[in-house]
Amino acid sequence: MPTLYTNSGCRDLPGTREEEEEDADDYENMAPPYKDLPPKPGSLAPPRPPRAGRNPEPPSLPHKHLGISGLDLTPVTYTSQLGTGLEHPPFQPSQATPILDSLSPTPTLPTQATPVPWLSQKSGDLGCYQEERWMVFLCVLVVVSLLLACTGLAVTLIKYQEVVEELKMLSFQQRAWQANVTGITGLAGLKKDIDQVRADTNQSLVELRGLLDCPRITCPEGWLPFEGKCYYFSPNTKSWDEARKFCQENYSHLVIINSFSEQNFVAKAHRSPRVYWLGLSDKEHEGKWKWLDGSPVTLSYWEPAEPNNAHEEDCGSMNTGGTWNDLSCNKATYWICERKCSC
Repeated sequence: MPTLYTNSGCRDLPGTREEEEEDADDYENMAPPYKDLPPKPGSLAPPRPPRAGRNPEPPSLPHKHLGISGLDLTPVTYTSQLGTGLEHPPFQPSQATPILDSLSPTPTLPTQATPVPWLSQKSGDLGCYQEERWMVFLCVLVVVSLLLACTGLAVTLIKYQEVVEELKMLSFQQRAWQANVTGITGLAGLKKDIDQVRADTNQSLVELRGLLDCPRITCPEGWLPFEGKCYYFSPNTKSWDEARKFCQENYSHLVIINSFSEQNFVAKAHRSPRVYWLGLSDKEHEGKWKWLDGSPVTLSYWEPAEPNNAHEEDCGSMNTGGTWNDLSCNKATYWICERKCSC
């Protein structure tokens, strides 16, 4: 089968289609270069190459009448070997066949058309197909990359929003915690003020009761008078808080020593190997000792190396010799109450 040719080129190669169309037109309008040449003696002119898209048909050889007389020749029809079948019976040579073979020219088969490289479309179409495949692959790759980038950006934004919300929640919790702490501190200060008011009220009641009792009796039974005051020395033991409560219930308070004479009176009055609670402590601030009325300690009768705050010793006491010592407030010992009585 002869090769088919077309005049169209690859649409993706710029300038190729126009050039091939011009070449095809020139080729169709142009006479073959060998047409102007005279044929060789005894040969047939070669046929024109077939157009693209048409099957070449082998030309039939003309009958040549030889000018030979005296011979009885039978005409013979030559059939091209390019046909698929023979319509006539095979050639039967006669006696004149050797003479015809020597005189008749050798039949020339049609020359196969020479393919023109720039008109071939097979290689061009294959290259265009490969280029289209690569373009499609690149487009798909770009689309997938954009989708992945958009997905990553969306995930990042979502995580950012979550982090922002979490920070807001933590900030809100921190402010709430600070408000709670501030509220607790305020409540603690309010409770302290209430306790102070209560202590002042009790002290005023003690003084008022002393003034009311003065016309009838100088000091209650079991109390010792000294410089316009009455002192009660307990016969049993209690903790520091329990002793303080007892004194308040009896319109008095734990003894507060404000002078040297009062110190000597209290130290000599009990004359027994007992330890008594004083109205002295450092519960509010460690190492800062104060009397129950809030006054600081102006006189000091501490035992050597005391107070040492050993075993949480926050309450003051008086030893047998009159010296002071710090003890644990939960320890049970004797106590001294003091109340004012002026008439």
